[in-house]
Amino acid sequence: MPRRTRCAAIIAAACVAVATVGGCSGTDSGSGDSSKPIAVGGLLPLSGGGSVYGPDIETALRVAVDEINQKPPMGRKFDLHIADDQTDPDAGTRAAQKLISVNRVSAILGIWSSSVTLAVAPMAIQSDVMVGTAAGAGDVTKLDDRDLVWRFYPPGKYTGEAIAQAVKAQGWDSAVAMSRNDPSGLTIIDSFRKSFEAKGGKILDSVTYPPSQSSYTGEVRKAIDAKADVVVNVGYTPELSAMLKDAANTPDKGTWLSVGWSVNGDLFKAVGDAAAEGIYSVDAAPNVDGGAFRHVSEAFQSKTGKELLPSNTFVFSAYDSAVVAALAMTACTCTKGKAFTDAIRAVSGGPGEEVDTYAAGVAALAKGADINYQGASSNLEFDDKGDQLSDYGIYQVRAGKIDLVRAFSLQTP
Repeated sequence: MPRRTRCAAIIAAACVAVATVGGCSGTDSGSGDSSKPIAVGGLLPLSGGGSVYGPDIETALRVAVDEINQKPPMGRKFDLHIADDQTDPDAGTRAAQKLISVNRVSAILGIWSSSVTLAVAPMAIQSDVMVGTAAGAGDVTKLDDRDLVWRFYPPGKYTGEAIAQAVKAQGWDSAVAMSRNDPSGLTIIDSFRKSFEAKGGKILDSVTYPPSQSSYTGEVRKAIDAKADVVVNVGYTPELSAMLKDAANTPDKGTWLSVGWSVNGDLFKAVGDAAAEGIYSVDAAPNVDGGAFRHVSEAFQSKTGKELLPSNTFVFSAYDSAVVAALAMTACTCTKGKAFTDAIRAVSGGPGEEVDTYAAGVAALAKGADINYQGASSNLEFDDKGDQLSDYGIYQVRAGKIDLVRAFSLQTP
């Protein structure tokens, strides 16, 4: 198939399918104003359990939008509306309702929490609004989403399998499985348990804990008393902080491994470098060898004056979600409808000229080329459910820093 035909054929077919409802008109929901900015929402955890990530995710979206607006889709600049979901599904629902009904956004990006994603997705789907999320819960995959919900971070099932693979690679044969009682945590820990046992590992005990307690003495004591090779904990920074404080008061706290989003600078501030020393974590590894990773890292540091660590995967994911949405809108000359969602898949993960910046992607599209955007967070290989498979890394806290122990690819059956 000649160049241009792939994107063009996919989008043209979608246009035919939705022609009666104006899905490829190039306007926003049939507004008829081709100069009107494209409203895009950022629904972020600026407070609550995910607040350690919210401000940096916002910065990533603003960096992306600044670049997009240098040559915006159809000449229509992105108008970014930021809302705080408070890492709470009820607050997230109220904020999303305003983004959809008042701001009339075409996409809601940067969602971090699974519970917020699951609460917000139905109204977004009903309103034909794209959702870009980092949610891990398995129920996200089960949504009847009409290709509107896209994960820019691997689903929890894969993260659980990656943790099991990392634990076995470290030579640990027994574990305690601890999880925050929420959709993402339960998805990840269940996947870890099944995968670890399938690899010959033994789960000596399981602990599910409620969120937002100041102390977890009983849960920590139970985990340590099992005398497993490693305690695997899936939760947020506040809970892990409380647990490590409790563990520090025991004769032998054992070896702990958590998820990447709970091991960060806020953890060090809460418990001190000594209590955090030696903690392992597993997280999706960004595309560190790619041009997009270097580009985003430099742009972030230029805007904020601080270094963007590779372990801050959600920042790279949020940036990619905005770039992919803008490239798709450019390719289909539309902001909603089946042509738009088909274009998301057409500009990322398939055959075409590999590009690693928005500017390069727009230039290639203008020449009539198919493109394959290679993201900062990953190469963005989406499956038929809008989920993606990423590489992972196992990290360890050493002298107040989060060091990469090794990167690895997930071994799928």
